[in-house]
Amino acid sequence: MNKKGFSLLELLVAMAVFIIVIGIPYKLFIQELKTTVKEVSLSQTSIEHVPALEIIRKDIEMAGYGLPWNVGSMVYQEAVSSNSALYSFNQNEFNDASSNPPRAILGRKDSTHPGFSYLVLKSSFFGLNQFSKHWSYIDNSSNLNIWSGSSITNYNNLQSSDRVIVMDVGSRTLKGGSMYFRITKDADSNDTDPTDYGLPSLPLSVYLIYGISDKNLRAPFNRIDYRLYSGGDTKSDCANGTYTLARAIMQQSNGIVKSYPLLHCVADFQVVFILDNGTETHDITGLNAKNIRDQLKQVGVYVLIQNGAKDKNYNYPKNSILVGKRYFDLTQIMDYKHYRWKVLKLLATPKNLE
Repeated sequence: MNKKGFSLLELLVAMAVFIIVIGIPYKLFIQELKTTVKEVSLSQTSIEHVPALEIIRKDIEMAGYGLPWNVGSMVYQEAVSSNSALYSFNQNEFNDASSNPPRAILGRKDSTHPGFSYLVLKSSFFGLNQFSKHWSYIDNSSNLNIWSGSSITNYNNLQSSDRVIVMDVGSRTLKGGSMYFRITKDADSNDTDPTDYGLPSLPLSVYLIYGISDKNLRAPFNRIDYRLYSGGDTKSDCANGTYTLARAIMQQSNGIVKSYPLLHCVADFQVVFILDNGTETHDITGLNAKNIRDQLKQVGVYVLIQNGAKDKNYNYPKNSILVGKRYFDLTQIMDYKHYRWKVLKLLATPKNLE
């Protein structure tokens, strides 16, 4: 009988050749997959940075919008005390005295390690609500302006439940005998009498009306704080020693400044204030509202951020990096060499101080 087949040795040799032939493209595939994942991670983080920087830029440009320059006899409250592990000072240090006009932009750098900056912006425009986007005016014939549009309750028009402030155009002084007024009905093009909306009866002049919130107001403006914090919403792939940059909103109901994450994996946050004489400073808390309006010209923001996820095959070439005007020591971040680092830079010009 003719017997045909393979010996065990032949089978083992064939299997070895097969494994080698299959293994080469598999290894290439795994390497390509790792490269793709890394590139996707870098692209994703870069895309996330763009809108965050534009939000910061827009906020700085809008700081001062709708702020009274004189509160008259009105008094107000601002942020309540709240300690932070990352800053040696309290957020209520940026409060303005209850009878003083609010300062549009404030900030300082912590004098202790790690020396992070804290930025405070004030404007009627800020706030996570539609009411802060509403505004109008009373003309010199005591008529309330109603904005035209496809809908009478469009983007700008005052609506029922709006809490608004009323300012004299010339002096930017709060008017009407009360810090704020509650609008009692939606805008109606057939009714331009301010008193029908819950607004005060005022002497003939031009008055600006700015919506602030739908809550009882503790301050005639909205406030946001840019600050770093370490919380449970920090992304899991962030390096140990990085934090979250928050856009924190002061709540009108209780004065608590509530943090909303804007950028994750932030190692350093620096703010520089550029004055009209060309000097640069990290601290303008010593200036009053008028000084800030007259002297502050630009605000520089620098954010040191982790770019992409951890890469064990990568070694960052330096142990420090320039962030604004100072070098940041990367060695305080655990395993920093296996991360890529990027400094986001922004130079913004406030457009609503005058």
